[in-house]
Amino acid sequence: MSMNSKRWVLLAFIAGAGIGSVCTWQLLKRKYEQIAQEEIDSVKAAYAARENVEKAGKSLLEGLQDGLKKNEAQENEDLKKYKSIIQKEGYTNYSRSVEEKKGDPFVEKPYVISPEEFGEFEEYEKISLTYYADQVLTDENNEEVDDVEEIVGEESLTHFGEYEDDSVFVRNDRLKCDYEILLDQRNYSDVTKTMPHRVEE
Repeated sequence: MSMNSKRWVLLAFIAGAGIGSVCTWQLLKRKYEQIAQEEIDSVKAAYAARENVEKAGKSLLEGLQDGLKKNEAQENEDLKKYKSIIQKEGYTNYSRSVEEKKGDPFVEKPYVISPEEFGEFEEYEKISLTYYADQVLTDENNEEVDDVEEIVGEESLTHFGEYEDDSVFVRNDRLKCDYEILLDQRNYSDVTKTMPHRVEE
């Protein structure tokens, strides 16, 4: 083989080796780029899935909170309606639990009781009052009662006829008193005219 031919073979070998290296490098580059892209896509998918779960959880929690708030608001609204109806119609709750009757816990405001309940507690004082036609309430000495609301509650004076026509019975847990309020068809102003004048001290 001539020298010239040997050079061509050598050049062809070098060129082939160079081309082969470039092709191999390109193939490897593409392969590792594909692997890297798959890893990136996998991380993105995992992050997106986690984000979706967090969003779903947050939406569920917000939905529950909104539902609870709406439910509470509705209950408050219903309670206000019921209270309004009760006040408007003038209803009084006469059915009390055994614990309330025992005075634990006691009811803050005076309330109407049945004649059978009057004097059922030995520790409660029994007091008789008179309610005149001109809407004056007096004590056992026929002195005008100043603080009607605190003692028997003005609302209780509208309950004549519910148990008995001429009497109403009221309990005041705070004062530990049972009151018997008797209805007098006369006017207090007329009754005081017939009373002897008291000497002022």
